[in-house]
Parts: sequence; C-alpha cells; structure tokens
Amino acid sequence: MKINWKHTMVMFILSVSLVIPSASFHALADEKYTQSSNLTSYQLTDAIKVEVKSILNESTSEGTRIAAVVRIYNDGDRLTGVPEYEVRVKTQEGLEYVMRPSQTNVKNVQPKETAELSYMNVVDRYDVFSLTELSWLDVDEFVYPKQEKRIISIPVSAIEWKGEKAVLSDPAVMKKWEDAFTIPVLSSTVEYKPISLNEQNTKEGPMTIVGLLATNKGDKKTAIPDFRINGVSDKKVYTGKRLEQDKLLLEPGEQHYIHYAIPVRNRMEMKSLSILTPEDFAVDDKTHNNYLIGRLMITLPGADNNLRFLNQLVQYEWNKPIKFDPLYKLIRPEVDVSMVDLQLHESAGGGFKAAVAKFKLLNHSENPLQVPQFQAELSSVSGNKYLGTRQNTLVETLIPNISYVIYYSFIIPSTETGEQLAMQILDTKSVEPYNIPLAAFKTKVMEETSDKSLAFYPFQVTLNDWSTGANYNMASGSLPYSYKLNLDFNIKLQDEVVVDQSFSKMRLELVDAKNRIMVSKVLSFTGENKLVSGTQTINFDLDRFETTVYLRIYEIIDTPFGEARRLIQTLRR
Repeated sequence: MKINWKHTMVMFILSVSLVIPSASFHALADEKYTQSSNLTSYQLTDAIKVEVKSILNESTSEGTRIAAVVRIYNDGDRLTGVPEYEVRVKTQEGLEYVMRPSQTNVKNVQPKETAELSYMNVVDRYDVFSLTELSWLDVDEFVYPKQEKRIISIPVSAIEWKGEKAVLSDPAVMKKWEDAFTIPVLSSTVEYKPISLNEQNTKEGPMTIVGLLATNKGDKKTAIPDFRINGVSDKKVYTGKRLEQDKLLLEPGEQHYIHYAIPVRNRMEMKSLSILTPEDFAVDDKTHNNYLIGRLMITLPGADNNLRFLNQLVQYEWNKPIKFDPLYKLIRPEVDVSMVDLQLHESAGGGFKAAVAKFKLLNHSENPLQVPQFQAELSSVSGNKYLGTRQNTLVETLIPNISYVIYYSFIIPSTETGEQLAMQILDTKSVEPYNIPLAAFKTKVMEETSDKSLAFYPFQVTLNDWSTGANYNMASGSLPYSYKLNLDFNIKLQDEVVVDQSFSKMRLELVDAKNRIMVSKVLSFTGENKLVSGTQTINFDLDRFETTVYLRIYEIIDTPFGEARRLIQTLRR
C-alpha cells in the first residue's frame, strides 16, 4: 500500500528540517555495520536516517548503467516501514532519471537497525555525463495533475564512480605503498598495510600476488569485509581475486594476512592498485547485476624496487634459525629451520648452473612433528627469480631433538655469480596454487675454504691418503692393464643429523694427463653400501699405462635438468 504524506504541517516541518545533514549514525546493531562509515547522514523521516554509500555511472554496451546504494537507519523505538518514495538521480544538465528498487530491498526496518537499499536504471545514452544529486520524492499519482514533493536531495558528485577505468582524484583516497589505510564505508577499525608484492608463474599464467596485513584496531570482534583489488596500468585494468575464501574474524588487536592474485604479465606494467567494494542489484529472484565501486588508489614502488627490496633485507648468518612471521602457521614454532650451505654446481653437460641450498630442520619439542612442506626461491639483484626444486624425499616426520637436512636446487644462468642474492621461504599450501612468502633474507654463495673436509655437510669427509697401482694383464681377451685405486677416508657427522638416500653423493674421477677419465664411481653417504671410514678400493682395467694421474672429488645432486656437480678437490699422483 502506498504511503501518502498530505498533512500540510508535516510537510512543512520535513521541508525545513529534514534536508539538514544530521550527525553520524548511531552504533549499528547488525555486526555487518557495527563500524562507522564516515558518510554523512540525512533525516528522511522522523525515525529514518539515510546516507549514500555508492553511486555508479558506468558506460556499457547497453547504455549507461546508473546505480545507487543507500543505508537507512531506524532511530525510532518500533518497527518502521521504508517510505515508498520515488528515488531519482539528477545529472549536471538538470535531467532526472527514476531509479528502480532492487527486489531484495527490505520493506521494514527494526528499531536501531541499519539496512542497505539498492537502486538501478540503465538509460539509453552513450555520451559522457555526470551525476550531481540523489533525491527522494513523494509522488501522488492518484490526483490530476500528478503532484510531486521533493523530500530530500543529497549531493553525490564527490562519490560518483564511472567504472573500472575511472581514476580517483580526491587526495584523501590516494595512498602510497607504505601507507596503512582503512575502508571507512566497510569498517573504520580494520586497518590494512600493504606488505608484499610478488610475481610468480602459475597454471593460470603469470600472477602478481599482493599481500595485506589486516589489524583490528577496535574493541569488538570484527570480520574482514569483502573487497577487491585490481591492478591498473596506463592502458589496462587487471582484475584481481581474493585468495582466502573463508570468512576471517579478528579479535580486538588481532592480525591476519589476506592476499590477492592479479593476472599481470609484468608487475612493472602496473602503476597502482585500486581498492573496490562489491555491490549487488537484484532484477528478480534469478537475475542479479553485480558491480564494483572504487574506494582507494595505492601507488606502487618504481622500477628500482628489486634493488630496494634486496637492500632492505638482513644479511643471513649461517646455521642460525630463520625468523618466520608468527602469523603464518605452516612452520610450527617448535621447528627451527636453518640454512647451513649454499653452493654453485655445474651441470654435467654444461649450459646451466645449479645453486644448492641445504636447510637443517630441528624439532626441539618432545613429540614427533611433521616435516614442514615449504618452498624456497632465490632472486638476484637484477630481479630474476629462481624457484627451488625440493629434494625428492620420503621422510615425513621430524624426530625430537634430531636434525634433518634437506636440499633445494635452483637452476640459474651460467653467468650468475651468486654474490648478491635474496632467499625467500614460501608457503605453498595455504592458498594453493599460489606461493606466500614466510621469510626473506639477504645471502650469497659460501666462500671456498682450504678445509675441504666440510664440503659435504653434514658429513665431515677427510681423505687421509690415496694411491694407485697398475699391473700388466697376461690373460688373453682382456685389457692389458689392471689398476687398483686405494682411498683412505675418515667419515663422521658434524651434528646430530640424519639424511635420506636421495641426499647428495660423492663422485670420484680418476683422469690422466690428457684429461681422459680412466674410471669414475659414485659413493653414497646412506644406504647399505654407504661410504664409511676406512679404505675403499676401486679395481678397473685399461688399455694403456699412465704414470701421471689426477683424482677429482665432486659433490653431485639430481636436478630436473640432470645431474649437477661441484668440484671439491683435485689431487695429483
């Protein structure tokens, strides 16, 4: 039933007093609106206050889509119906368009309750125009001529949003990357701080992952509201998506990270990020029009970001526990992760290098714990990133107070020296298939030392002596010379450490003066035939007699591109 306001005195009072902006809304009962929106409220009726949350003026293939979202608050002490006023929007030329209400708009508002009402109209216009005000009118269509009474008009030009390619001009909503910010229309107590901007390749293509730290600055439990982040370049808008899908509730003072994936090929193409809030208009039960309203713009770091990122990191101290952000749960606080070695290996066939990082995992609790499934990534000063390949291992449990060593190999160009590197430890599980940084530090390849016994960490390998002998073979049908290579090793563990059978191995090569391999053998530090202290003898036959021979000792690992090895020592006999 249509509500008609015909009493002259009532209309006089409303026309004089209700167009004056009132104070901000009272505390709202619904948790969704418990925070102040920082919007200006206006008195619509004795009990109802209204504020404009969103205004859209967007050109589409079907015309210009105009939409408005308003919040109404029942300041009275009883259930109140939403006045059936006609809502109109006015353009800068003075034209007015009637806004159609959403099918989901409420009809009544409980006392001290806030509700959102949505309106929309698509007009057959393709030119550019601006909106100036939103009005509520009491229209009596049952008299002739039709009578109209403007109840209230609210200016909206300052909050008009003209679609995804629009640019916000208000300095108050322009933020720098290092600035913390709030989204007052959603919550004035949840503060966000940009903390990471990482590029990675995924099955969906290149992605830039934006990380924000959300903090509840209020005194009540609060949900992190839904909003979107898009990347903006000079010519294009890249639509981002939020990675955490579950509803996140923050206790007072609590913090939590949220992440967005933006499909941009090169992060340097993006100049800024736009923060947008979603809105919905229901045409009917089955048809909904969804759109976004821009709220903030965040400028991004410039082209020197890689060098600045590296310079801001702390130099890592070898064999010390890596400091992880306590907000992340992938690596439990009872597990210490330390990097004990970082060396460059050459590919057996040439063409690339492999940086090999060894990490020590120590469970200092009293109970067995699961081996953390983290990822590691190296980046150079030029910004090139190299994702590590984790050692293929079947070990799933960390024994209390015993360390476990695992290595990661990084395929890098042959020109890389390893002098200036950044190491990031990544979480690959929380928001699969994307990687989230848990820790980062500055590092470099370890310098060579004269003490070769430490080259096979965690094994201390000392070659006490070696010798070769040759005999002429009189038997027919065999090679004429039989050789015997004798090696006297001393092998011991440096720490309380375990490794598995896929760990790095030792390769021995005996070569002649012309660099021809006479014999080679791979020795493992684990398994039934593992290398132990004492004498190792290698017998082989050859078609020639050599008086000058060289013994080369390598550390070898398996990579996705084949074997990579590092020359430890060359000895001459």
